[in-house]
Amino acid sequence: PFAALYTSLGCPYKCSFCMINIINRVNNSNEITSQDSNVFRFWNPDFIIKQFDLFAKNGIKNIKIADELFVLNPRHFITICDMIIERKYDFNIWAYSRIDTCKPQYLEKLKKAGVNWLGLGIENPNDVLRKEVHKDSYQEVKINDIIQIIKNAGIYPAANYIFGLPNETQESLDFTLNFALETNTEMVNFYCAMAYPGSPLHLTAKKDNLPLPSTYSGYSQHSYNTQNLPSDFLSSAEILTFRDKAWEKYHTNSNYLNLIENEFGQDAKENILAMTKIQLKRQALGH
Repeated sequence: PFAALYTSLGCPYKCSFCMINIINRVNNSNEITSQDSNVFRFWNPDFIIKQFDLFAKNGIKNIKIADELFVLNPRHFITICDMIIERKYDFNIWAYSRIDTCKPQYLEKLKKAGVNWLGLGIENPNDVLRKEVHKDSYQEVKINDIIQIIKNAGIYPAANYIFGLPNETQESLDFTLNFALETNTEMVNFYCAMAYPGSPLHLTAKKDNLPLPSTYSGYSQHSYNTQNLPSDFLSSAEILTFRDKAWEKYHTNSNYLNLIENEFGQDAKENILAMTKIQLKRQALGH
């Protein structure tokens, strides 16, 4: 059995690629983006723990905390973790964090509460590109060190990267992929920069008269008619081609496959290899 829940809504940050905060808008002007409504709201931990009580009562152990940033406000998430620990629930939890908000002192508590996976918003290891997309208040951290500390705590990191941000070049694409290969996390997501409606990138794309998807499936990362953004130096097709090849290269890399086999067994490794044989059909790439 599997369950998912939110303990908070929204996000306090203003990343240009993200549209999540558009739900908080109080103005329907065409010039409004998610950056104008960066509201972060929490449910009371006393209410949230009742949801976990319900999961436990029904024998549900696998839980996704779908908050954009669960690991951010310690007064919120540490309180929830303490309540779970007090009840001695045996959960297997997935949660999200920014790489710079995941403090080492939080990890023991998170692990004890059952957080075995942390989805990390790295986006790009290049400081210039990361600042460019308004990772405001982003504290300079050694990403490799943080990931290793997370692993040492017994938590699996899932790294998220974006290809094709405005100043992206072929050299920076290669740098990001090489960084991901060297970091070798148990899970990785590679995305193309997309002008999601409500995001600052969408408003910029409209002002620059860039082509935008005519259907919502065009905003899907894996759809046939996906339509990602170009950068200042690369076409959207070049970026999409790189993304798909990077995904295959990562998941067929021997270091990664050995990691998966050691952590999860031969079947998990074979499942990943089988997955890599499925080529995504891409209208923009002619296949």
